[in-house]
Amino acid sequence: MYTCNSCQLAFKEAVDQRSHMKTEWHRYNLKRRVAQLPPIDEDSFNTKVASLSVAEDTTNQNQGKAESKRDQRRREKQDILQKKREILARAREAIMKEQSINTEDSLSKADPHEWVAEDLNRSVNGNVADENITNATLESPEGVEERFIKDKMSNKVDIPVTTCLFCHTNKKANFSDIDSVVEHMSVKHGLYMPESRYLVDREGLLRYLGEKIGLGNVCLCCNYQGKDIWAVREHMLTKRHMKIPYELEDEKLEISDFYDFSSSYKDDVKGDSTSYNDEEWEDVSSDSEGENDDEDLNKNENDGSTIYQAGHELILPSGKALGHRSLARYYRQNLAPERVLSEGQGTVVAAESRHMLNVRDRKELATQKRAWNDQRKREQINDKRSAKFINHQAHFRDQLLQ
Repeated sequence: MYTCNSCQLAFKEAVDQRSHMKTEWHRYNLKRRVAQLPPIDEDSFNTKVASLSVAEDTTNQNQGKAESKRDQRRREKQDILQKKREILARAREAIMKEQSINTEDSLSKADPHEWVAEDLNRSVNGNVADENITNATLESPEGVEERFIKDKMSNKVDIPVTTCLFCHTNKKANFSDIDSVVEHMSVKHGLYMPESRYLVDREGLLRYLGEKIGLGNVCLCCNYQGKDIWAVREHMLTKRHMKIPYELEDEKLEISDFYDFSSSYKDDVKGDSTSYNDEEWEDVSSDSEGENDDEDLNKNENDGSTIYQAGHELILPSGKALGHRSLARYYRQNLAPERVLSEGQGTVVAAESRHMLNVRDRKELATQKRAWNDQRKREQINDKRSAKFINHQAHFRDQLLQ
């Protein structure tokens, strides 16, 4: 006897039992058994299935009715829109017909001389407009530059010498004298005037910088050009460009008119003038000049009081050299004299050096091999360790087999 514990049935053959276990009734009883509910017979199961199928049919019918109502509403909206389009088209046609009739009546009543006058006025106006366009397009570069200068002059902002170059107008930027404004700009904004020793026209330099900012709207450091003085000052305050560039040659030449460096080379000029204004200067031929030089050298060699300086050493007339005490550590060294090798000894040393190079290369190769082996072992250990945590669990359980 073959039984089914879920449905509480008995079968004579195994085939009947297997076919029963494939039915929906058996599966339903299995679920009830898991939920700890008693099994039901086949008739009650069939009635439940029939009731569920009827409910599904009713829901499908209701959905079909709802969809048909939605389609019906869509069709009604489309019909209304189509009617509106037709009405608009008819109205446009009627308006066009009325306009054409009115124009024909006005032309028939108007004087032909008036038509000619209107045409002439239109042509003249068109020619004037064309001339203006051509003048604007064919304007010369000089005209464009002049117009640009006029615009700049109209937007010019005068910055007095006693006013800070970087502070906005809403702040206290006016001072009593130039020294006060220079001190304010150096302390507050970090402005540094290069070569202040040779600066002879400080007022002119400040006026030039003020024109560069107020008229040209240009940054002092990077030559950034803003749309107005407010934009340029904001740029310099934000970028910390409150400085006078003085590194390149062009930057030095830009403000060279306000400096005077003649005091730095007065001595050289005096020396040159004295050497060139010597009244006892005489021209000597090349032969006689060479003879005089040889005589001077012989006199100096015979004289025992001459001292020569070569770097950190003083060479006395006797030939001895006196070194500086900063190099005493090198003078105290007792180095062994260099060994002079014969030709055969040099050949032997060269051959031995070749063998030494080979030995050193072998050692380097052995160390490199050890490093490679260590790296390979580390990689194998890491691979083995990562393989254990592929699924993050000790045992893998397939959900399809549960």
